[in-house]
Amino acid sequence: MMAEITATEEASKRGLELAVVVPSMTMGPMLQQSLNFSSSHVARYLTGVKPTYPNAVAAYTDVRDVARAHVLVYEHPDARGRYLCIGAVLHRCEDDGKPMAKPYKFSNQRLRDLGLEFTPLKESLYETVTCLQKKGHLPLPVVPIAQKH
Repeated sequence: MMAEITATEEASKRGLELAVVVPSMTMGPMLQQSLNFSSSHVARYLTGVKPTYPNAVAAYTDVRDVARAHVLVYEHPDARGRYLCIGAVLHRCEDDGKPMAKPYKFSNQRLRDLGLEFTPLKESLYETVTCLQKKGHLPLPVVPIAQKH
């Protein structure tokens, strides 16, 4: 958010039109070996470090969709303003007796109008988990050894 504010101020000073892609929490395969905020967010739940889900609403998008969104916005010379790069919104809730957090509304239509098709969250999350396993941040599934007779 601070980068967007600074970029908007600088563009205004210089008389430039600015297009900004604003991604939500990103999921999907990671290029780096170490955990970043998004990948550690998933790993904490799967390793049991974070034992419960909060009564909260969270927005997610695939990292590859964020990259495609930047390319699409760059390739459209008439692109201006904010482009929300949000593929899905989920409600996570623990049984704490409180009313469920209210989901928020957004529109990713501007990116869809440029031709972006968002990766389904289920696919993105699956690829996040398999990537975390390949990079050693999550254990691989244990396959039972068949008993010999």
